[in-house]
Amino acid sequence: MKLSAELQITLNKLRNEAEVLNKKEGVTIEEIQNISNEIKLAKAKFDSQLQIEADEEAEIEATVKTPIAGKTLAGKEVEDRYVEVFYNALRGKSLNAEDTALLQINNALSSTSDADGGYLIPVDQQTAINELKREFLPLDGLVNIESVSTLTGSRNIEVDALYVPFAEFTEGNDVPTTDTPTFRNITYAILDRGGILPMPNNLLNDNTANLQAYLNRWLAKKNVATRNKLITTLLNTLTKAPIVDADDVKDILNVTLDPSISAMAVVVMNQDAYNVFDKMKDGDGIYLLQPNPLNPTQKMLFGKIVHVFSNKTLPTVATKAPVIIGSLKEAVTLFDRQQISLLSTNIGGTAFTKNRTDIRAITREDVRMVDTDALVFAELTIV
Repeated sequence: MKLSAELQITLNKLRNEAEVLNKKEGVTIEEIQNISNEIKLAKAKFDSQLQIEADEEAEIEATVKTPIAGKTLAGKEVEDRYVEVFYNALRGKSLNAEDTALLQINNALSSTSDADGGYLIPVDQQTAINELKREFLPLDGLVNIESVSTLTGSRNIEVDALYVPFAEFTEGNDVPTTDTPTFRNITYAILDRGGILPMPNNLLNDNTANLQAYLNRWLAKKNVATRNKLITTLLNTLTKAPIVDADDVKDILNVTLDPSISAMAVVVMNQDAYNVFDKMKDGDGIYLLQPNPLNPTQKMLFGKIVHVFSNKTLPTVATKAPVIIGSLKEAVTLFDRQQISLLSTNIGGTAFTKNRTDIRAITREDVRMVDTDALVFAELTIV
């Protein structure tokens, strides 16, 4: 972990301590001054370290124009060369000093802290994986995704921002601080998550396009499964609201959710819940679920798009099927480090005896709840 990340954690802890202290009765002015001084010192250290690391990265970037075979490469040439070197390394081929330097420079720019963390996949391959993910119903397509470049950090989110207006003041006077809105500090901590893909050596030695396509599909599936699990685990921490029919859904859309949230709401359910709603009819015998005019393969309930996920992703528990109503983009943020690294071995574990190569993949992300009022986790009883 970078020193700046450690200092960020310390700073966040001090800010949280200050918030608790401010709500405490009987606190003395000395206690407030002490915590304030500690925060100022921690902030100064953090800012200073950020500048140091920024200068170091600038020096690394200056070396990206890597000399290869007596000439200097830049831009697209570097990217193309990196793909070639990346797959040579994955196949276990020996690399010369220039190729090794190219891999190390790319990893240095990514701030990969683990010396044995593997090699970052090429940018174009990451794009291809993101496109493939759409085939496997990713939940992260419904939440807010924020790309981050640090392992830890925080965001200040204003609570009820829509209802706290700016205050009036006349020219020449200070901007008023009355009716100051409340901010919620959301911290994130990027964690590594990984797995092993046993790769037959004949496939590993196939042409790069076939190998890349095989890896991309596996990585896309694993990425979707990992993020779906993270998001559903977080959603399951919410208090569940029992519902029995479509009128209960109307109550949630009309009353429970804020009108601004209801306007952008979607309905997320599993197969069991969808099977029940898909059979519901109104007084005229017309099914409640109607095709989306913009996408006929998609259904809508009361004008809200319905997203159906597998019972394996959103399981029914004790006859209670999940029906999530609201805006997942406002409720959940996924902090994406945008890094997938691969490392291969043909001698570790059982790879040697089975004449194969094991490829280890590592992804980096974190998921946090931002606004619990932006959705309702309902449960439909399945008879």
